[in-house]
Amino acid sequence: MKAGEFKPCALCGKGVMYTGLPLFYKVTVQRMGIDIREVDRAAGMERFMGGHVALARVFHDPDIANPIGTPVESLVCEDCAMEPNILAQLNESTSAAKPT
Repeated sequence: MKAGEFKPCALCGKGVMYTGLPLFYKVTVQRMGIDIREVDRAAGMERFMGGHVALARVFHDPDIANPIGTPVESLVCEDCAMEPNILAQLNESTSAAKPT
């Protein structure tokens, strides 16, 4: 990473090395959604093939999850990375940063 690519921690807003540890996380968060129609089709193919999932995948291997929105890349300091519920916190901080 180039020096110009560094930004504060997405959770605490401090520099990623404020604790003195030269470690941090570069995290990309992509929200996904299940396509229920494709799940139903895949399940139908599995039933048609007598429950043989591998054989059903040969004939129909759908994308059953699709991205929602654009991925968000964030930096997270070592301290914040050890916090519980980090994914929920990252989701909240990136949602709050986006203009509505």
